[in-house]
Amino acid sequence: MTKKFEENLATSSADSVAKDLFCEMDWGNSEFLESVQPAAINLSELFSSGKTSNAESPYSWMIGGKVSPDAIDSGDRWRVNLNVQSQVAEVADEVVKAVQNYSLNSTCVSEAYLVLAASYSVRKLVGKSDFVQWQGTVDRLFDISKAIESNSEISMEAYQWLAIELPLVVSCQFPEWDGRQFWALEAIRKMGLSISELLDHDGWPTTRCLPSFGVLAASWVRCQLIVDAMKDKSVLTHDTGLDVVSQLEWMVRQVIRMMRFDRKLVFSGHDSSVASKAFLRCLLKLSSDRDDKLLLKQGRGKAEKTSGESGSANALGIDASNVSEWSESALMRSDWSRNSPRLAVNFSNGKIFSELSRKSGLISGETTPEILADGKPLSSSAAFEISCTQSDEAIEYLELEKKLDGGGLLTRQFLLSNVDRFLLIADAVVIPAEAELGYRCSFPFAKEIEGLRESETTEMYLLKKGKIQSLVLPLALPEWKVARTKHSFEIVGDAIKLTQNCYGSGLYAPLFFDLDPKRSCKKRTWRSLTVAENLNRIRSDDGAAFRVHLNKQQWFFYRSLATKGNRTFFGENFTGEFLFSQFSKNGSVERLMEIE
Repeated sequence: MTKKFEENLATSSADSVAKDLFCEMDWGNSEFLESVQPAAINLSELFSSGKTSNAESPYSWMIGGKVSPDAIDSGDRWRVNLNVQSQVAEVADEVVKAVQNYSLNSTCVSEAYLVLAASYSVRKLVGKSDFVQWQGTVDRLFDISKAIESNSEISMEAYQWLAIELPLVVSCQFPEWDGRQFWALEAIRKMGLSISELLDHDGWPTTRCLPSFGVLAASWVRCQLIVDAMKDKSVLTHDTGLDVVSQLEWMVRQVIRMMRFDRKLVFSGHDSSVASKAFLRCLLKLSSDRDDKLLLKQGRGKAEKTSGESGSANALGIDASNVSEWSESALMRSDWSRNSPRLAVNFSNGKIFSELSRKSGLISGETTPEILADGKPLSSSAAFEISCTQSDEAIEYLELEKKLDGGGLLTRQFLLSNVDRFLLIADAVVIPAEAELGYRCSFPFAKEIEGLRESETTEMYLLKKGKIQSLVLPLALPEWKVARTKHSFEIVGDAIKLTQNCYGSGLYAPLFFDLDPKRSCKKRTWRSLTVAENLNRIRSDDGAAFRVHLNKQQWFFYRSLATKGNRTFFGENFTGEFLFSQFSKNGSVERLMEIE
């Protein structure tokens, strides 16, 4: 540390002093540059895939629709062409303009991305561009990073890139700069605060960053690897104070857990990026748990086949699902395999967003029901709360509750069968007094999915490019269209719409998604069952039961509503709130789940 730094530190911020010292160094001296060049950290090697040259820029990991294609192309071109002597001058001019033209009040994510890309090029521009211009560019990078703190409209991605990653990237490229540690340590402090705010102790993201989680996770991976490299080379000798290493390690498993069949993350848009080999390789560097490597192989469909389950990630006993009350979100998976059915649920802000997928997306969007009593909407500002969960070898179950204005209650059930590959989504509505109850709920199609109705029966198929992906059964509706009913099950726009109506104090609206495409093409039937209490048939607003028969498999479901009692249905006697049972091959009944 220089004497000037020690003198000025007492009266100035570390940022400003570090910046002054940086600009005073003799960067225009070629002999000086040659003497210090070997000490710089090689970012290309740090983030490479290890086997082949990395064609993608590391800062483009998981970007997808967050940044314009033109910005991504420019960043990739800068990285490649700065190694081509004939292209250096043109690329250097573009990099300088991108930095100098960035407005300190900008909220454009693409512009922030180009500034980040420029920061990765700073070292290569030394001696290859006009020195005054280069020094002005570095000046501007300092100004941008510092100004981000006061930009309240900036996105969380841009904040992570410019306030945290940018100073780390610049610091690691110039180990000869005395002020590097102070600027880097400040960035590390900010990263610690950001991670503590956005991740829980298990590394699961808060709801507001779910759509951006892939982008943030990629930046955190790069930042942590840079910090580790700076420590290894004794570039960073002070204590980093980063106390979120455990959260980052757990984040590794959450990223693996959240990967879809196509290696994109759940909750992200259809235009998001896949998790590349280079990113996944670097991601695993943050974990000391060897199980994560096996889980990743299983999730990518590359787990070794063995005579038993000893080589399978599922044999590790690690739950593939995750429910976070803190984040108001959940991910339900049948297992760790690549084609496992997945249901992602975001239930924040009093609404429900659902994403159902298997080998491809099936349902994606808001699935909050609309409830009416005597024609008037039962609005509510209350939040959804978790009322029940269950996870075992047979099923994954999540139940949410929300209070309705006037004393009513809405309950949403998600039941995913791990073994039999189906999903039940059901809403139970209970109100204090009898009324004309109306229920409306839409289930938007995922990209490239379309619905197909049967001509004589009420079920529906979900198709992708003409091939059946799922069968959907509206259990509360009659199987045959000729039956008279107040309900409807239709395709409206790009969504399934279920409508039910009844008079009473309760209503139950279940939808059954068959997630076995081969089984979906075979014979099926379903029925509403008679429910009795004290030898008398109860009303539908007191409770409802249903039987589902697909090919050679049969299940039945029962749900009490306004009241509970000693109920009988299909030869079963039950006094609780919810029952899910299956018929075995010998005709006996196996109770798989009970809620008392």
